[in-house]
Amino acid sequence: MKRRGIVYSFVLALGVAVLLAFPLGLRTPAQGTGTPPLRDMVREYEPVTMAGATAYSVYTTNAAVPHQVWYRISGGDALFRQRLRVYQENAAPRPINQLPPESELRREITTNAPTGWFLMPTETGVFTYYFDGDNRLTPSSPWRNAFGVRVKRTRFTNGNLYQVGFEDQETLDDYNDLELEIAIIQPA
Repeated sequence: MKRRGIVYSFVLALGVAVLLAFPLGLRTPAQGTGTPPLRDMVREYEPVTMAGATAYSVYTTNAAVPHQVWYRISGGDALFRQRLRVYQENAAPRPINQLPPESELRREITTNAPTGWFLMPTETGVFTYYFDGDNRLTPSSPWRNAFGVRVKRTRFTNGNLYQVGFEDQETLDDYNDLELEIAIIQPA
């Protein structure tokens, strides 16, 4: 009987821990084990540099067709500490350098070490996904925005792959301090 009580207590504690880790109503991306299912490369585009940009966004192109967004940190060579914040908003893109409210934040990663792929839930409709690169000088200093973004886009038959690099110093131009890969899967 005592053993059964211990098991019940463990199961109850585990349930409470899961509820605390995943608040009701918050849809967080899952970490996947594979790679984005992009098929048949169509075209590679030249990199585009956006000096002064603090974040990068991707959005749906067909509101009637389901889509899924994958992303990962692929690395970085930074002098300062890096942070990636990922937002998902059920709306068209905002003006440049304007992020959604904190209620739309889906993940925060405070490193530029490579990660596995994260998968956002499959959605249908108009959505915009914001990838915000920040940095700070010391562990206790405030986070500050990136000074620019460089993006290389590759088009596939069923979506796009974006290679994104953030710059953490106004005077440098290497755009490799925080590097991401973002895939949006949405058949045309």
